Amino acid sequence: MVNKVLTIAGSDSLSGGGIQADLATFEEYGVVGLSVITSIVTVQTDSFQIFPMDINVIKAQLASVMSLNQIVAIKVGLLPTVDIINVVADCLSTISIPIIIDPVMIFKETALKNGKSELTQVIRDRLLPLATVLTPNLNEAGLLTNTEIHNVDDMKQAARRLVGEGAKNVVIKGGARLSGDVAVDVLFDGEEFTIFQNEKVITLVPYNNGAGCTFSASIAANMTENDMRETIQDAKAFVLAGIKNGVALNDEFNVGNVWQAARRLG
Repeated sequence: MVNKVLTIAGSDSLSGGGIQADLATFEEYGVVGLSVITSIVTVQTDSFQIFPMDINVIKAQLASVMSLNQIVAIKVGLLPTVDIINVVADCLSTISIPIIIDPVMIFKETALKNGKSELTQVIRDRLLPLATVLTPNLNEAGLLTNTEIHNVDDMKQAARRLVGEGAKNVVIKGGARLSGDVAVDVLFDGEEFTIFQNEKVITLVPYNNGAGCTFSASIAANMTENDMRETIQDAKAFVLAGIKNGVALNDEFNVGNVWQAARRLG
């Protein structure tokens, strides 16, 4: 029987990230994708809206997918409300499947300033202890640790703190936000650090919409095949190919989508 991987995340109307990116990534890795939709996100050049799903609908979706067998990993993305976080955490706390948590915080940073928001606190309390792998970007790691992150040393300190909060492995994604010509990610497994470096892809329009979702989905799909370092390295290579061969939206958008099929077809 083919392995199954579950994504619990939001739906992106432009298919750059969210459920659509996760399922496309799972397909490329030869696993069957299952999904629980937590919200519907609509994007236009002048608006960005999140429509959380009804709690009872989320509970019904969870009950449906959890009735299946051969689920080898679970990826968690956008959980837009405290109630939704609690429902998902209640479900996941009863299982022993590897869980990859991408702590998507698409709200404005001012709403989460200094990590004092209720949403950030609930992510710390309920989700971090469940994470086999936690994959925050620089801003998310800063919010979760109530620190500012400017360099690799800051990334290491934040990763150490997040492991202290309960995550078994933490990968902090430097991406294009760090200065220099190299994209740096830091993995901390509770004992040692691993630094990953790749070239930065510089284009007039960045094709990185969905990069974070694709990265965590790749880890989830590949968890059982390699050790953690190999899994992270392969996820980085997968995303890099997707950015290099990204999908343009139209002339009005200043960003394009990662293309999950790029490594196979690009």
